[in-house]
Amino acid sequence: MRPSRTLLLLLLLWVALGLITALSNIFGWQYAIQINLAFWSYCVVLGLVALFDYFIARHAPNLKVTRTVDPHLALGVRQRVLVKVSNESANRQLLWLTDSPSAQLQMRGLPVKAQLAPGEHFVARYHIIPLQRGLAEFGKVCCRIMSPFKLWEKNTFYCEPEQARIYPNYKPLFQSSFINSDLLYSDWGVRLSQRRGDGTDFRQLRDYRTGDSLRQIDWKATSRFNRPISREYQEERDQQVIFLLDCGRRMRARDGDISHFDHALNALLLSAFVALRQGDSVGLLSFAGQPRWVPPVKGRLQISHLLDQIYDLDSSLATSDYLEVAQQLMTRQSKRSLIILISSIEPEDRDDLSKAAKMLSRHHLVLVASMRQQAITDTQQAEIVSIEDALKFCGASQQMNKQAAMLANLRSENVIVTDTKPSHMHSALISEYMALKRGGAF
Repeated sequence: MRPSRTLLLLLLLWVALGLITALSNIFGWQYAIQINLAFWSYCVVLGLVALFDYFIARHAPNLKVTRTVDPHLALGVRQRVLVKVSNESANRQLLWLTDSPSAQLQMRGLPVKAQLAPGEHFVARYHIIPLQRGLAEFGKVCCRIMSPFKLWEKNTFYCEPEQARIYPNYKPLFQSSFINSDLLYSDWGVRLSQRRGDGTDFRQLRDYRTGDSLRQIDWKATSRFNRPISREYQEERDQQVIFLLDCGRRMRARDGDISHFDHALNALLLSAFVALRQGDSVGLLSFAGQPRWVPPVKGRLQISHLLDQIYDLDSSLATSDYLEVAQQLMTRQSKRSLIILISSIEPEDRDDLSKAAKMLSRHHLVLVASMRQQAITDTQQAEIVSIEDALKFCGASQQMNKQAAMLANLRSENVIVTDTKPSHMHSALISEYMALKRGGAF
């Protein structure tokens, strides 16, 4: 318990009266006796009231405080927290309320002031913005309660500490669950080639439409119904997609506020959501830092399982070893699958990456997704006004040429390659995946 601002002001007034009393005694003022009487009367009254107020306020009031927070938070998404305070005591309570989330949560809207009559309740609403993935903690709720005469303040803590998991931004996935696929892909910037009835798995019979090929016509059904009937096919289902997620040091690079690693996680989740929606199984193997293996499973619940496995993953200072992770995957996954490697590839990785791709390509279809360094692209596009700018341009051009040669070498070995900006990685992966599905490549 500590003195309130009101008590401090009263004490300051007491000091001022003491100075005036001292001066009146020294200089023998006419009303010195009255001034002395007023000073000591003030001292007695203030002391008695302060002691009485302290005695009443030393016991914590009977308040019931509950906090409502979502245990699953999305990175960078503003979310609301509710704190309900109920006054179950017989006296009116004046208080200031605040919460104590961990540093990885940005808090807005606290502290708040509330005055509660007996039996009354108050709901405080504030917002948090998660700034970093992982496990977030909420400490106890602090209520700074004023004494009845507002001379003392006492911090009283309520609620037990809670924890919440901060995931990559999964909100678009659940918001998109009931959206038509074509509209969904358009919103995500994915361009799909037009097709009608293509695929390898039979889906249904339907009336002939203009543009259907002759091989789609079902002649038996046509003769039975006396009108042209076509077979409609769909992409093959029940296939497997394995993501190889690089957690190495290069993924720590940033283009703006979000790291390449967080861009990779977002692209992985969106691509996995699409694959699961297409009826395929999705798995994950992370490497270079925190190795985690999630066996391929189909069904919408796999997204929740992936979120639980990657919410606290982060990039490390380790060097990425593509050959080692390829060997690990070959021992874990025997069924032919689409292997999607998400990394930030440099020209010096050419030999190791080529060997790893050849090893995987014996049994699987391999897709290498490389995150382009935006700084190199910006250097190439910048205006040249000095010799230093010219040297930077030449260095960036040489780096890009080596990168292009390495990617061309991978394509010559029947490896599918996509090289794009981190912010566009999700649309590139989904486009490649859907092209492979529609082409019956795996």
